Amino acid sequence: MTRATTQLRALLAGEMVVAPGVFDALSARLAQLAGFTAVHMTGLGVEAAQLGAPDLGLMTMTEIAQHAARIAAAVDVPVIADIDTGFGGVLNVQRTIREIERAGVAGVHIEDQSLPKHCPLLAGRSVVSRSEAVDRVKAALDARTDPDFVIAARSDADTISFGELVERCNLFLAAGADLAMPVLMTVDGGSLFALPPDEQMTWHRRLVAAIDGPVMGMGAGAPRGYTHHDLAAAGYRLMMYSADALGAAANAMAALFAEIRATGTTTGYTDANPGPYADPLTLMRAARLDDYVAAERRYAASLAK
Repeated sequence: MTRATTQLRALLAGEMVVAPGVFDALSARLAQLAGFTAVHMTGLGVEAAQLGAPDLGLMTMTEIAQHAARIAAAVDVPVIADIDTGFGGVLNVQRTIREIERAGVAGVHIEDQSLPKHCPLLAGRSVVSRSEAVDRVKAALDARTDPDFVIAARSDADTISFGELVERCNLFLAAGADLAMPVLMTVDGGSLFALPPDEQMTWHRRLVAAIDGPVMGMGAGAPRGYTHHDLAAAGYRLMMYSADALGAAANAMAALFAEIRATGTTTGYTDANPGPYADPLTLMRAARLDDYVAAERRYAASLAK
């Protein structure tokens, strides 16, 4: 069977890869069943789902590696994992890469934020020096044992300027990163999302055109009125919807819990939302019930002889 890393490399050599954000093994299974050829393990989603905490880099490297291993084992498509800043200095970065590789993950993105790190949706982001950021990337590259393992280098230097963001991405690519991942939340000191959608799209085009190599999107979807096909046309090579699945799941659960509290039954919610996974048996089939049952029967048949 082709290694997940090699699968991801092959995908990146073709059309833009869309890897939706997943936060556990079940969400990864559902993404694969929906037809996606890769998934992205979102840091925000994992911290919220596993700790009930915001995206502030609270999980440890071993927790992330163990969680990534469960996700990778649940799917037959490549998994790309968010490893924040690499969990320490360059030696920690190298251990992180080795542990994530062993987990069966196909690739990671590592960022240049200083500690404490913050989700780009929150105030308080800052970045380390260019040299320290490049050293993180070089350490990650040196640590991988599988040459197909994909390393994307993320920069949050939009907090400084558009020019600094571009320059850092180009330095990361020159150092050997497979993709650059520019976070573009701030433009000229203001929020990108306060601009009209057409202007947002213009900034995306400018950003990708200024970067000398493959570019990974930051996790937000396309501006309103646009799709990821427009982002592909702008030159992006990899896109993910980092928190959308988590938000959809949270909304669904909140509505169900409100229904139970208000009426003492789930009938109103399930009648209004008759999706296939309302049936626990169908949900278990999505989680490979048939494979497990077939294996159990195979061993039972052997014992009966």
